[in-house]
Amino acid sequence: MNARAESRVRRDFADPEVAAVVIELLEEWSRAWPGDEGRVQTAIVLGAAGDVDRLLALVELAYVDWRDVLMDTGFADEDWRERMDAALGPV
Repeated sequence: MNARAESRVRRDFADPEVAAVVIELLEEWSRAWPGDEGRVQTAIVLGAAGDVDRLLALVELAYVDWRDVLMDTGFADEDWRERMDAALGPV
């Protein structure tokens, strides 16, 4: 998981134990679906906006088809990188 996404997880999920579980869930998904995982992980984190139930639903959706996560969270368009940078801050 990239540092910016991890930082956002820790901010959005203030309980350190919850944040650790969220990070592990996202890393576990990445091991199952290697490739463009940074984009998908970040879309999941931003789409969840601190809501554990929403995060779990997005992770489950990512296992079915990660492209649906991008569509569902609004990060499927060409400007996804700029939108993520705006949400996460500078690299």
